[in-house]
Amino acid sequence: MVFINPTRYMKYRSLIANKPFFTSSARLLRPFLGAAASLVFAAASAQASVTTLSFQPNPADMGDLDHHLAYTWRIDNVSLTGFSITSATLSITNISNWDTNPNVLHLHLLDTAVNAGIATFVDDPTGSVPLADLTDDFVSTRYHSDPNWLVKSGTGDTFLANPSFTTTGVNYTLNLTPTQLQTLTSYIANGNDIAFGLDPDCHFYNDGIKFTMTLTPVPEMSALLPIVGLIAAVGSTHLLRRRRAAQLALVRWED
Repeated sequence: MVFINPTRYMKYRSLIANKPFFTSSARLLRPFLGAAASLVFAAASAQASVTTLSFQPNPADMGDLDHHLAYTWRIDNVSLTGFSITSATLSITNISNWDTNPNVLHLHLLDTAVNAGIATFVDDPTGSVPLADLTDDFVSTRYHSDPNWLVKSGTGDTFLANPSFTTTGVNYTLNLTPTQLQTLTSYIANGNDIAFGLDPDCHFYNDGIKFTMTLTPVPEMSALLPIVGLIAAVGSTHLLRRRRAAQLALVRWED
């Protein structure tokens, strides 16, 4: 018979229980989970090359935005598959008003428009000069029942801005807000196109209009799951082996 000192036995049990192989699973698996996280981050970073898409109407200055017309500019064949929009900008180069009278340029983001490219509608049939009516005809419904109106009833319409300009040319830039970026994304998803509505209430000379989107790839997480699963399996096996070794060591000591 082997005599076991109770005090030494309990001390040894306590010592063994506090060794690394008796710590929590999370602690033991921490190196493996860290490796998995590093792998995911590295894969995401490798794919995260920024892509910039730029669009211009034809003609680029849209006929210098005549004050007797309302305009739509539809952009077709836009796909966001595998990408997310991180920023979007509407810019107008060297824009100026033709005179010093009160003026405004109404700008809208539309889900779509009736016509591809640039289309116009006469919203000041009087031909008055200078223009006295500064109504935003994408908001006012006075022409929306006209069969030649630029946008079908029920089309998504998001107001963007209504800047005014002097006779001195400036480079105008409109950066879409996070909320507007979400709207832009939903508009593109609904038919792979978007449109801009422009209602110039005065005549605006300019050297070109451009719309730019910055896109970031969305990581293909499904491709990483098998690798992460393998790392987790290896970690679990390592944990079980350490626990088994501890149990065998304790049995041998007791024998």
